[in-house]
Amino acid sequence: MAGSSKAMDQSTNWYSSFYNSIKQTPINFAMVIVSTIVFFKVARLTRRRCQNRGKKQKVDAGLPPLRKDFTVCELSEYDGFREDGRILVAINFNVYDVSRAVHYYGPDGVYPTYAGRDISRNLIHFSVDLNNSKKFDDLSDLSISQMNTLREWDQQYKEKYPLVGKLLRPGERPSYYTDEEDLESEPEVQQME
Repeated sequence: MAGSSKAMDQSTNWYSSFYNSIKQTPINFAMVIVSTIVFFKVARLTRRRCQNRGKKQKVDAGLPPLRKDFTVCELSEYDGFREDGRILVAINFNVYDVSRAVHYYGPDGVYPTYAGRDISRNLIHFSVDLNNSKKFDDLSDLSISQMNTLREWDQQYKEKYPLVGKLLRPGERPSYYTDEEDLESEPEVQQME
């Protein structure tokens, strides 16, 4: 009982000292009011951004969903210069539709060299150089640390962009997707065999 009384006194002491410091110094009172206003404005702005982000994703769905596997040559056709403007990138053998991020991957974007390419090595090495290779890169020479980094990038893209299909190895047959569930139920391709 003495312990709970002491804990109550400490919480009361904290509240009392806070109240007294505000009461005795008017600048502290002004700082509390300003801090409260700023907090609520930031919270409201954050909520609006989250709501707008949801609306933006619905509006950006101008292109019909694409469900297909690609060879490296087929992927290179989706560089933003097609009539439909679709932009695809491959990461860790997964192909993502990044068309709604034309400000990043489009011809006038920040990373135009990524469009229509396998960007796995670019992401690992933090490089914006053009990967002009038409050959399939099996990534077998990557270290465990590099593979972990690549998986993290892959997960980030998976959360942000629609997964279209996978990047095919030479001679590999494409999957035929009938609806969205088929694509999501595909097991992830493991690289370290």
